[in-house]
Amino acid sequence: MKHIPKTISEKILTIGPNYHGNKGGIGAVIEVYSKHFEEFKFLPSYKVGNKLFKFIIFIGCIISLILRLILDHKISVIHIHGASKGSFWRKRYFINLSKIFRKKIIYHSHGGGFKDFYSHSKRKNRILRTLNKCDVIIALSEQWKDFFISELCCKNVVIINNIISEPHVGKPNKLKNENIVKYLYLGHIYKAKGIFDLVEVIFENKELYKGKVEFHIAGGMFEVDKLIDYISTHDLGSTIIFHGWVKGEEKISLLIDCDVYILPSYSEGLPISILEAMSYSMPIISTFVGGIPEIIEPMENGILIIPGDKRQLKDAIDFFILNHSMIESMGISSKVRSQNYLPDAVTKQLKTLYSILLT
Repeated sequence: MKHIPKTISEKILTIGPNYHGNKGGIGAVIEVYSKHFEEFKFLPSYKVGNKLFKFIIFIGCIISLILRLILDHKISVIHIHGASKGSFWRKRYFINLSKIFRKKIIYHSHGGGFKDFYSHSKRKNRILRTLNKCDVIIALSEQWKDFFISELCCKNVVIINNIISEPHVGKPNKLKNENIVKYLYLGHIYKAKGIFDLVEVIFENKELYKGKVEFHIAGGMFEVDKLIDYISTHDLGSTIIFHGWVKGEEKISLLIDCDVYILPSYSEGLPISILEAMSYSMPIISTFVGGIPEIIEPMENGILIIPGDKRQLKDAIDFFILNHSMIESMGISSKVRSQNYLPDAVTKQLKTLYSILLT
């Protein structure tokens, strides 16, 4: 039996980015959801492509939503996954349509950019009116829940943990090569993720790290060419292995084979990549942003630094080079902490929320 039975799932319509072959955290969450609903009703609001293609998908989603709400009388709850900026303004149309049809609305807020999006927006009132049309706002952490309540005055905000798939192996993380620590980065390639801070630290300490570390970087979109050029120009090919975008078995192999996960990001919601790495018994190097401090306890299952502080980033990298034994003990702590983000735990939260709204 699926976690969300048909008696509930047939009444839920999910809207969000296309999750087939997803290249982002929201798509990854929706993909896991799809596997645990007995009947998964879904409309894609966004697919990767040029502007015309994206516009066609968006208009198609609006038309499909209207038809679904006219023809499928079982649908009672619209679960909308979104982020900030363009994502939010697109979702505003679906929220307004759902309101016209008198459906219950869940807005599931992902990503780490909503604070900046709101504070710099000239349409604050429109953002607030849109959020107030929703019956429930889902936040990813206590920090984000406090933001929606205290700064945006949203009334019904709940926390539903980000969901990840069960790990394929239950290894305690052990250093595969006693002389080499393998660090892993998974994610989009652009400045706000801190990836260029990382490669600059590697270059500045190239001789120190030679023969002691490997940095495995996997990701795509945005500034991939800039990264590849930096690695080549600064002769870092023996220290940095760039894998491009990975998924499936290739991604799992990296999670199994590497020792320490690293994400020196400037803004986040609650990164799926960190949760996945934790489930594979990896200690984490990351930053004091978004919901990350709620899942990483310094010196228990990782190290947190100030975004952009390359000195702290180097010290965190060096810590695991000098303290091999901490990789396994911190990794075990990570695995324990990841249990609340596995399907059994998260779908229980989701089922309770749906049941309340349907009642």
